[in-house]
Amino acid sequence: MAKRHYDWSNGPAALEPHSLTKHQVLVDYLIRYFQQRLLNARGRDRIRITLVDGFCGGGLYHLEDTGELVVGSPLRILGAVEDASAAINRERSKHILFDVQFVFIDRDRKALNHLRAVLRERGYENAIGKTIHLVHAEFGSAVGEVLARISKHTPRSGTAIFFLDQYGYTEVPAPLIEQIFASARDAEIVLTFHVSSFATYTNDELAKKISSTLRVDIFKHLGGRSIEDIKRDETDWRRFIQAALYEALVGGCGAAFFTPFFIRGTGSGHGEYWLVHLSQHHRAQDVMKQVHWQHGNHFVHYGGAGLHMLAPQTMGFLQEFDGGFRFDDVARAKSDKALVTQLARHIFDAPGPKSFSRLFAETCNGSPATASMYKDALASLIAEGDVAVRSQDGKPRYRARYVSDTDLVDRSNQLRLFLPRSP
Repeated sequence: MAKRHYDWSNGPAALEPHSLTKHQVLVDYLIRYFQQRLLNARGRDRIRITLVDGFCGGGLYHLEDTGELVVGSPLRILGAVEDASAAINRERSKHILFDVQFVFIDRDRKALNHLRAVLRERGYENAIGKTIHLVHAEFGSAVGEVLARISKHTPRSGTAIFFLDQYGYTEVPAPLIEQIFASARDAEIVLTFHVSSFATYTNDELAKKISSTLRVDIFKHLGGRSIEDIKRDETDWRRFIQAALYEALVGGCGAAFFTPFFIRGTGSGHGEYWLVHLSQHHRAQDVMKQVHWQHGNHFVHYGGAGLHMLAPQTMGFLQEFDGGFRFDDVARAKSDKALVTQLARHIFDAPGPKSFSRLFAETCNGSPATASMYKDALASLIAEGDVAVRSQDGKPRYRARYVSDTDLVDRSNQLRLFLPRSP
C-alpha cells in the first residue's frame, strides 16, 4: 500500500472525513479518562500525565469533501484537557490542577513548522518548550526521549497516553510498544492501522516484510497456510488476514488489555482502520469501550456479543452479525441477552466467589460489553435467584448501580439455571 502523507507546503493539508472520527474518539476518551481518574480522588489537588501525539501533523486541515477548515489532533488534545479541567472543577470548591505535558512528534519539518505557527496563533506560544514539546523525528527514534520526559514528570507511575495515528501499518512495531509498557507502568496506547489495503493487496512476500518490520509472526496466525492459499479457499479471506495481523501484534506487544474495533470506512470493504486501544488496566479498557458505544454509528467489529466476540483462532471466524456488530440498539440487545447466560455459566464454573473487578478483568478482552453492562446482567441474575453479589462485609447487592469492584460474585445457594459445567 502506498502510504498516505500530508502536504504542508502551502498551509493546511487535506483530511479525509473518517479522521475526524479518530480525533473525536481521542477527545471523548481523554475527557472520560480524567473523570474516571478523579471519581474517588478526595483530597487530590493535582493530576499529572504526559500526552504524546506520535504522528501529530501540522495542526490544521481542509476536509476533502467540503473544504471546511478543521483542527488536527494536537489542538484537539489541548482542547480536551481544557474542557475536562473546566467541567471537573466547575463544582469543586478545591480545584484540581491539571499538570499535563504535551509531546507532539512528526518527521515532517514542514508539518511541525506549520503546527508551531498554529499554536502561536491560538495563544499557546508561551507554553512551547515548557509544557508543549515539539519533536522533529521519526516516532521510533523519539521514544527514548519521550519516555525520559514521562519518567521525570511522573517518576513512580509513568502515567501517559500515546496517540499513534500512523500513516500505514508498519511504523509502530511490537517491540516499540513493549518498550513503552516496560518503561511507563501506567501508559496507554491508542494505535491505528490502515488494514483494508493490507488485506487486499498483500501477498506472501509483503506479509514476510511486514512480519519482519513489526517483529511479529503473521503466518503463525494463518495456520501455516500461504496468503495465496487463503485468498483462493477462504470466502472471507480479508477478515482472516486482518485478524492474523491483529492477533500477531496484540500477542507480541505486552499489553494486558485491548480493544479490537474498526472505524467504519466509506466505499467497499470491511472497515478502513483499526483503532486499537492497549493498556495494562481493565478500567482503561472499559472507558474506551464506553466511547465506542457512544460513537456506535462510526464503529464496527466482526465478531459476537456477550463474552465471546473473538473466535478461538481469529476474530474473523465468528460472524454473528450481518454487516458486523455496529454498537447499535440491535447489538446492545444481543449483548445484554448473551451476557446474562454467559456470565451465569462463567460464575457457575468458577471454583468460588471472586470480586467483580476480577470477573470483569478475566473476561473483558473477549467482550464488547462495558462494566456497566456486566452489572446490569448481574442484576438480572440476582433477581432470578441465580447469582449472589455481596460487599466485603457481607451486605447483599440487588441493583446494578450499587455493585462495586470489590464486591464478591458467586453462585446463589438457590441456583435455578441448569448450566452444565463447561468441558
